[in-house]
Amino acid sequence: MTSQEQIYNWLVIGFQQSPVKFSEVFYYDKSDDQFFSILMTDYFLFDNHGDLTKEATASYSENTLKQLTDRIKRITINDNIVAIPRFGNDEDDYLQKVETFLNLNAINIAQSTIWEVEEGGSINIKITG
Repeated sequence: MTSQEQIYNWLVIGFQQSPVKFSEVFYYDKSDDQFFSILMTDYFLFDNHGDLTKEATASYSENTLKQLTDRIKRITINDNIVAIPRFGNDEDDYLQKVETFLNLNAINIAQSTIWEVEEGGSINIKITG
């Protein structure tokens, strides 16, 4: 499978996500020409200002945490981050939607990559009452 086919498949998966249930959110970073997703549990790692909180830890590498922090902050200020639309499984022609999305956002998939995060990450949250 070519990298362009992988991107198309990745986008179809993002488009198929439920518009009302959020476990993972899909984005495109125009600054890095990179598609990425963020798990909802990852948001527990950050405070209201987008900084890493002391109440949660993760087994992500330092580089992944740095990039995740940067992207979450940039999402909140809408800085060159494009959210992938969520249509659910009711749509038929996802490939046409991929083409339209790529064209509307001037994304060249030949220059783009998908962010690969290390497998097996865990998050520990300290709950105080």
